[in-house]
Amino acid sequence: MSFRSHPDKLLIDHLREVGEGAENLVPSDLKTASYIAGSHHDLGKYTAQFQTHLKTGKAVRCSSHASISALFAFNTAIENNLDPLTSVLVMTAVKSHHGRLQGLTSISKWLDTLRYQEDTCIREQYEQVRRNGTETRSLKFPPNLDMDLDQVIERARRAVRDARLRDNAWRNYFLGTLIFSSLIDADKHSASGNEFTETTPLHLEEVYRFHDNLPGNKMKDLRDALFEAVRKWDARGEVVGIISPTGTGKTLAGILAAVRDGRRVIYSLPFISIVEQTFDVASTIFPDRVLKFHHMAYPDEDDENKSPEDLLLMVESWDYPMVVTTFESLLSTFLSYKNVNLKRLHSLYGSVVILDEVQAIPAHKWYVVKEALDEISKALDIHFILMSATVPRLLTPREVIDPLKGREPNRVRVGFENRIISPEELAQELAENFEGSVMVELNTISSAERVADELVKYRIPVEFLSTHVTPHDRKLRIDRMKERLRRGDTFVLVTTQVVEAGVDLDFPMVYRDLGPLDSIIQAAGRCNRNFNLEMGEVRVKRVKRESDRTDFSLVYGKFTEDVTLRVIREKFEEKDFRGMLDQYYGELERTRDLVHQSEDVKEIVKMLDYDKMSFSLIEEEPKYSVLILENEEAERNLEELRRAMNVKGYERRALIKKWRAKVEEYTVKVWEEPKDLEYDDRLNLYISPKEKYHRIKGFVMGEDQESLLW
Repeated sequence: MSFRSHPDKLLIDHLREVGEGAENLVPSDLKTASYIAGSHHDLGKYTAQFQTHLKTGKAVRCSSHASISALFAFNTAIENNLDPLTSVLVMTAVKSHHGRLQGLTSISKWLDTLRYQEDTCIREQYEQVRRNGTETRSLKFPPNLDMDLDQVIERARRAVRDARLRDNAWRNYFLGTLIFSSLIDADKHSASGNEFTETTPLHLEEVYRFHDNLPGNKMKDLRDALFEAVRKWDARGEVVGIISPTGTGKTLAGILAAVRDGRRVIYSLPFISIVEQTFDVASTIFPDRVLKFHHMAYPDEDDENKSPEDLLLMVESWDYPMVVTTFESLLSTFLSYKNVNLKRLHSLYGSVVILDEVQAIPAHKWYVVKEALDEISKALDIHFILMSATVPRLLTPREVIDPLKGREPNRVRVGFENRIISPEELAQELAENFEGSVMVELNTISSAERVADELVKYRIPVEFLSTHVTPHDRKLRIDRMKERLRRGDTFVLVTTQVVEAGVDLDFPMVYRDLGPLDSIIQAAGRCNRNFNLEMGEVRVKRVKRESDRTDFSLVYGKFTEDVTLRVIREKFEEKDFRGMLDQYYGELERTRDLVHQSEDVKEIVKMLDYDKMSFSLIEEEPKYSVLILENEEAERNLEELRRAMNVKGYERRALIKKWRAKVEEYTVKVWEEPKDLEYDDRLNLYISPKEKYHRIKGFVMGEDQESLLW
């Protein structure tokens, strides 16, 4: 009888492919461990029950295979002189390879069920693998088919207990995730018949060529100074920083610093809007070698040599010389139990990782992120580059380059009026002073919509951005506004915080509802950005609707509002930003217990409880997704996604991913359930006709449902 792992693949071939594939994805000190994990992960398929399940597709008693495979893998690791901890991590990876990465608490409970013979299948599977698995003797590290099962279970229980007593907790933690990552990625490639790709490296000459061809403007001298300083910078640390004002070319400087090491580059940012923007720059420098990774992205399908499944594997593995992604995607690769996140972890080993606009990380996460980056850099040989105009002190690396300090452009003056006004009063002030183009940023969608409504009554041209505008429409609107600003059109952009941190718009005047000081300064970065004026103007107001709390307090909390009010001045200029931010960040650190935020993460790492790790920068987000059928493309995307849900085989997952990403371009998220809309429970989507999509404000909730947050 020939034993198969999949309908079209012999089991012994699959075991050998996954073993060799996993071995090739890890550093030298883990090659044996990953080979054993890969070559043993499906040993439990040498049973009649699994082969029957494979042929019929029906559930068969005792056809699961991960448990017995994990025990054989542990024993082979021990017999090949791997230390008990690494052997436990090999066993854990194999036991977990069809789902989330289990922690040692879960593994300990599983071993207890085996010890007390509560698993009635394990001994029957063991006997069948012994009889049927003789062809595995050809493997580089073959399993001992005559092992003493009870003895192995008892030895594994002791090893799990002792594993938590080992020093170097972070290193041990990432040993486990790397073995798991290499196993599941190699398994996916072998099962689908796809090979790992050879990628073309990134070259410094391409960065220089792009820089030399940039057009000149008033900021060119500062951009050149930053670029030249980074070119000469001999960075030695594992975590370093680049500090430079808004608009001085940090993106290109960061790419320059990262590429010269000859490593894979991961460029991460806080928001999807600037991921798109940075991807456009990076892919111009390095055509066809940059991956854009977020939940709305799907790679171009121009390569005729790659199937949708090939592309999906490359995307999910981050198998590109450069990846541009979000903070959330980056950190969930390091600190997560999810199979889909950890599959790409091995690609980050030995890479250079940029965190741009690092000040956007929430203050209460600073300490845990800083500590995690320090430990990750040592455990995974990663070089981190943190970049911002304003790096919080707690996140500032020991080694920083700040070449424009003392030469900062002084492009804006800011005036703060500590008086409560309504959205309608703010609109009236805007109308009365309307001359050139203005951006006004509010803290809530509701206030933004009310300001926009009032301005329309005054017959003032209005552009609008919020998360209730679809991503597809948002991009069109931003491109349209860039052109309007270039032509010198006059209009008012009413927006929420979606414009913060890097969106490349440049207004002569900006209004901002009082928010955290760093957010005010981000809004100021959209004013006189390219230094076309002698001085731009930013006016800060305090907006309150009918609530007893300001919009600031509702969104960011009373604590942050109080800290901002203590630090902000009635009048200040761009040259004052750095000193004020140092004071602001110092107040946040002094008055909040930021250190203890990391204790939960450290305890999970120490105990190797992988399945309890669920770190996220996003505290909460709107829970209801609404697809807006705003045009024929949106309707076609919905039809194709529904069709993909009915496809069978390997192609199904790739097609669903492709069309889900396209549907996301027309999807908004809302806090309140839109009960009046059609609901597709298979897609977990509400479907809105285009008639409910306002030409200015985007998706508008029912009159009794008020949008609170941005």
